[in-house]
Amino acid sequence: MSLEKNNQYLLEKKRKEMDFLHHFHLLGYDLLDLSLLEEFEWDRLSEDDLKMMKSRHTWQTGHSLLSLRSDWTDAIVRYRKKYKLKTDKIAYSGPVFPMDKEKMQFGMEIFTEDIGKQIDTMKELIQYIKENMALSLNVAVISHYSLLKKLLSENERQEPEIMRYLDERNLDGLTERLGDSHPVVRLMSQPVPEQLDYAKAHYPDLRKPVEEIKRWQDQLQKNSIPVVYCDLFSIPPQSYYKGIFLQFYTDHAVEPVVTGGQYSSPTRAFGMAINLSSLSLMKNIERGKFL
Repeated sequence: MSLEKNNQYLLEKKRKEMDFLHHFHLLGYDLLDLSLLEEFEWDRLSEDDLKMMKSRHTWQTGHSLLSLRSDWTDAIVRYRKKYKLKTDKIAYSGPVFPMDKEKMQFGMEIFTEDIGKQIDTMKELIQYIKENMALSLNVAVISHYSLLKKLLSENERQEPEIMRYLDERNLDGLTERLGDSHPVVRLMSQPVPEQLDYAKAHYPDLRKPVEEIKRWQDQLQKNSIPVVYCDLFSIPPQSYYKGIFLQFYTDHAVEPVVTGGQYSSPTRAFGMAINLSSLSLMKNIERGKFL
C-alpha cells in the first residue's frame, strides 16, 4: 500500500469510528473507553478466567497476570463490577486481540431486564449497519443459552466428552453416551426447522426459552433478515451468558459480522458488537465500502 493510500485508510478508519460513537451518543448512549491491558490477580481468577486464558495473549509481571483485551463485553463486565458503573446504555469502539487475530469492535450494551428495550437496541444497531455501512445482513442464527441447563444435568455438563460431542453436533456420539431416549438426542434427531416446535410440544420446561426465541425470531424477520434459523445446542463461552444469543452473517461469510446476547453484569444486560478485521476493513475502504 502506498503512503497516500495508507493515509486515506487511516483517516477513513478513524472517521467511521467517530461516526459510530457520535451516532449512538445522539441516541442516548454513554461512551466508554477502556485500557487495552487487563490485569488479573492469580488468587482471584475465576473458572471463567481460567477457561478464557487459552484464547488470550497473556504475560506475567510481578504478582500480576496481564492480558490484551480479547473481548469488550468481558472487559465491561469487569469494569462495572469493580467501579459500580451507573449507566443504562453504553457504546464503545476499539480493538480486541483474541488469539492469533486482531479485530476492531463497535458495539453497545444496555443494562435492563426489559426485553422490549433489548430488542429496540438490536434494531438500532441493525438500522445503523444498513444505513451507514451499506452492509446486507443475510443470515441470523439465534440460540438460547438456558436450554442446556434444562436439557442436561449438572454432571452431564461437566463431562468433557459430552460437551465436545455437543459442540460438534455429533449425534452418534451423544446417542452412545446419553442413550436414544435422552432429550438432547431426541431433539437433535428432529429436522432443524422442526426442532423449535418439537421442543415446545414435548418438553414443558423449555416452553419459556422457546417462546423467547420465537419473539426475537419474529423481530429479526420484521427487520428484513432473509434467513433466520435456530441453534438449540450452543454452549455459552462464559457463565455470565444467560439467554438469547445472536449471530449475523453476510453472504458467503464464514465468521459472523455481528454477535451479541443477554448476560448478567451483575444485573441483566444485553449487548451486540460489530466485528471488523483489519484486513477486511482495509480492503473494503479501498473499494469505497465500510466493510
